[in-house]
Amino acid sequence: MTNVSDVLTPDEALPDEVDGHKRQWLQAFHPPVEQVSVPQVQDPANPQAIVADFIRQHSVSGQLVARSLFLLPPYSVPETDLSALLDALCLDANSTDITCVQGTEDAYFYSTQTMTANYANMCVQVVENDICLAIAEAVRFDCRTYPRPYKVAMLMQPPYSFESQQVTAALTAMEMHPDYADIRTVESSNAEPYLFSERFMSYGKAYGLCEWLEVEQYQNP
Repeated sequence: MTNVSDVLTPDEALPDEVDGHKRQWLQAFHPPVEQVSVPQVQDPANPQAIVADFIRQHSVSGQLVARSLFLLPPYSVPETDLSALLDALCLDANSTDITCVQGTEDAYFYSTQTMTANYANMCVQVVENDICLAIAEAVRFDCRTYPRPYKVAMLMQPPYSFESQQVTAALTAMEMHPDYADIRTVESSNAEPYLFSERFMSYGKAYGLCEWLEVEQYQNP
């Protein structure tokens, strides 16, 4: 089963660490049923700062925040107000670290102070259950960036936490899909499976690198 704990989605319980006063501010878009006279509390933070801080708290924990979360209880921010708020957030000079990544099903926010764009994209692919794309993008990223082939066993680790049968099924499906024609398998001499992208390296280079990673580096310390 995929691990979706790295994205705060609308169906999940809201975290306990959210400041109660800030939660009340988000709920304030709806007029109360009864007007109750309460002491006014001065909050120096503006709406954009409150939302930015909320996003930063979850980025520290390796979580994205789905846009649609704010549309549901207990926040229930109206769509027009939410759009205006997020537009203002993007223009806020104090919130330049807050970034949006667009998935197929939703938009997700994170802070670049504690989360990289690559990790955020991985989390989106996992929560939207696009296993084939998640594998392909992970392989291409490693081959392009480092460069090195991608160890299949890494797909069973966070943020993916795929089960072995899910990986096997996805790789079988990818073999017949034109979008993933560049993704190939290679094994080291100790039979450890790796993946590589022909867009960024040849089979020979991929084999040499995985052989070094698995065998040769330990023979030649």
